[in-house]
Amino acid sequence: MRSLFKRRKRVLLLDDDPSMQRLVVRILGNQGFRVDAVLTGNQAIGALKQQQYDVILLDLMMPHEGGMTVIRHLRANDPKSLKRSILLTASPDSLIDALSGEVENVVQKPFEAQQLIDAVRHMSGS
Repeated sequence: MRSLFKRRKRVLLLDDDPSMQRLVVRILGNQGFRVDAVLTGNQAIGALKQQQYDVILLDLMMPHEGGMTVIRHLRANDPKSLKRSILLTASPDSLIDALSGEVENVVQKPFEAQQLIDAVRHMSGS
């Protein structure tokens, strides 16, 4: 028997700015996504080991274990997951260009809410 409830799409958010986390969680939560927010790359890797995510949002500009930590982990352990990744960043264009063949999309900070929603919906198939 098919469930009457559609599974909520899961999003992993890596961002070290609590206000940005709250904003993204609110925007995507209002669209029906379940968002797990983490502060470090190692926390994100731990979450990825525990849970399957439909979309992975990665901030690159972090002082320590940022999005690049996660990208290196995915390259080595689960390269297909890179195609479910969106860079959510204010990083320089040169860094974004270097990763453009690996990750699926880039949402530049500051962003419009609809831009983020559209990117996540497209990535998750919603």
